[in-house]
Amino acid sequence: MQKTKLFLLLLLPLMAPLVGVADDRLSYDRISLNVIASEEVDNDTLTAILYYQRQGRNTSEVADRVNQVVGWGVERAKQEPDVKIQTLDYQTHPVYQNGKLTGIWRVRQSIRLQSKDVAGLSTLLGDLQEKLAIQHIGYQLSADKRRQVEDELTKTAITRFKQKAGLVAQQFDANDFRIVSLNISSSGSGGRPMPMMRAMDVMESKMAAAPALEAGEQMVRIGIDGVIELVRE
Repeated sequence: MQKTKLFLLLLLPLMAPLVGVADDRLSYDRISLNVIASEEVDNDTLTAILYYQRQGRNTSEVADRVNQVVGWGVERAKQEPDVKIQTLDYQTHPVYQNGKLTGIWRVRQSIRLQSKDVAGLSTLLGDLQEKLAIQHIGYQLSADKRRQVEDELTKTAITRFKQKAGLVAQQFDANDFRIVSLNISSSGSGGRPMPMMRAMDVMESKMAAAPALEAGEQMVRIGIDGVIELVRE
């Protein structure tokens, strides 16, 4: 008899946590909700990538010419205080024809320009096309503007989520609701970059016209996915 009582006393503490775990997993009146707040925002930043490419048998002469032209482009861009400049990849590789080396080398380097002054950068691009080729042009939202828009949309999305949760609780004859989980995500979709390829050997004596540019808009979205639990007390 004493051994049986001792066994039960040892078994009860082991069972208690299991019962607690089972109770925690039981939940009722939980409903998944989602809301989206979105806005079309004017793109405010223009980014352009330009390059110069040359080929020949004397790699030193070819590289020197590429360096001169790209250096000219960088110095010209520095005259615009609102334009950010970044030199990109520098490529040197042999030219093949029918799987065989031709003895010709091709050298290429690119620069990246970015500015909120769209008119100023457009004029600059027209000047730079005297010697450089445009690889692509694309619009985007600046980090500051995106952050500002997302903050406002987050407030709107939260308000809509609370309103929707309150409406659901009311329709199910509940007194209130509590939030069980909540996930807030952001996304944006803008226009694709505009490819503007030119011939490999750029005419250096002819001034090109400034490209026609249209900033367009970008859709910014804030989504909220959450789970609420109805309160009936």
